[in-house]
Amino acid sequence: MEMRPAPPLHHAALLLALVALVAGWLCFNRLGEPQAPVWDEAYYLTSTARYHQHRTQYSTHPPLGTMLIAAGDKASGRNAGADWQAIGATKKIEAAAMPRGFDYAGPRLAPALFGTLAAVLFAALMLQLTGSAPAALLLSLLVLGDTALLVQFRSAQLDPFQLSFVLAALLAAAAILRGQRLGGYVLFGLFIALAALVRANALVLGAMVPVLLWPWLKARDWRAVAARCLAGAAGGLLAAVLVLGAWMNLSTYPPDPTTPAGQQDQTFDPPDRVHVYQTGDWSLSDALNAAGSIRAYMAHDLAITPPSDANGSHPWQWLLGQGVILYRADRSEGRLRSIGLVPNLAAWLISLGGVLTCLLPRRLRESPLRTALLAGWLANMAALQWLDSQRVLYSYHYFIPLLLGHALAALEWQHHGLPRRPALVLGALVVGFGLLAWPLATFRPVPDWLCQAGLARCDSSLQPRTASAIRSGTAGSSIVGGMP
Repeated sequence: MEMRPAPPLHHAALLLALVALVAGWLCFNRLGEPQAPVWDEAYYLTSTARYHQHRTQYSTHPPLGTMLIAAGDKASGRNAGADWQAIGATKKIEAAAMPRGFDYAGPRLAPALFGTLAAVLFAALMLQLTGSAPAALLLSLLVLGDTALLVQFRSAQLDPFQLSFVLAALLAAAAILRGQRLGGYVLFGLFIALAALVRANALVLGAMVPVLLWPWLKARDWRAVAARCLAGAAGGLLAAVLVLGAWMNLSTYPPDPTTPAGQQDQTFDPPDRVHVYQTGDWSLSDALNAAGSIRAYMAHDLAITPPSDANGSHPWQWLLGQGVILYRADRSEGRLRSIGLVPNLAAWLISLGGVLTCLLPRRLRESPLRTALLAGWLANMAALQWLDSQRVLYSYHYFIPLLLGHALAALEWQHHGLPRRPALVLGALVVGFGLLAWPLATFRPVPDWLCQAGLARCDSSLQPRTASAIRSGTAGSSIVGGMP
């Protein structure tokens, strides 16, 4: 990868500090609102309860993300006296069943921290790609102004963990293409594995590896290729060992056979784990059996996931910023309050533009990093297209390709010498759209002028809610008129 002059260190530090400050306020302000489960929080609150009880459990995704949510709640100390046995009795819980006084900021703490970290890592990546602190700050608006990302960062969801690890992996890939050091491959393998241990789909970023190895493949230096593959595999293995070890140390008691969740988990718990529960000692064989049980539950869950529902959308729609999901709407105080996943149309179209620029002559030949990013984007979209034929998908499944598109857009801007005027216009559009969608994504009262101008639906079809709108029939309707 061609070297770009680094900005002065104090400029880079100021950029990252400013992004951290803004992202921290966006993620942490009124973190406890709404005081009800948001979307998949209905599942992650119950998994948090079972982790606090040290009960073995299995879920739709690998365990790293749910463990981090539980760790954040534990560290916050906000729910130390909660009735975790009642919360963890089922796989999914509604707001009405949650104990009175439960502080939702507890399980949202770790996602908000990682959401802030993701914004900082994105700024650092933009700095690497452009070599300019002002340019990186302007590009950071693509994350800071995207209410689709923000709503996931402000609730107990898996996306902030996975995206942080993915962005760290992209920084490692950029370092590899600059210097081809073995340490870069170790870090790339480590962070890809950590991202996949949050959601398995991150594994498809392995499509970037042949591009990273291309200088050695072209030279047919098979020893160098093998060394780098082993380095990456070592990083991935380290992540797997650490996460599985943490999961087994948290799972000191068997599933509770008196609860529906425990009865479901018992089906996948291998019988030979009895001695682990009795002695607290486990072997390599026990660890491999545990990994097999985690994989078996995930495969079972994929098999029974419905092919569609009212909130689902398709990969081709996300390219154009479509896929709004209304997570929760409340009119109980006379004003509409909502929290929903509202993509920033301007930002998502910029991401698509970044991908399309790869079709321009000589773009891929002049930049190995651009080729690696495009390979990751294509692999992700191919996997999502296949999954779309197997199960329902939602717009947040697009987040990894979204960020890859942003990186490609940054490379195209740098290719043209970072002209300011068009970038400022696009930045203003991103900020404007973010401000417009801000109240619709943060459970604040929707301004009357948004309703009167027809920019938001404030009619009687949005009924008051006292329970979570998790995947309900009306939750998939668009809440923003004119916004896809």
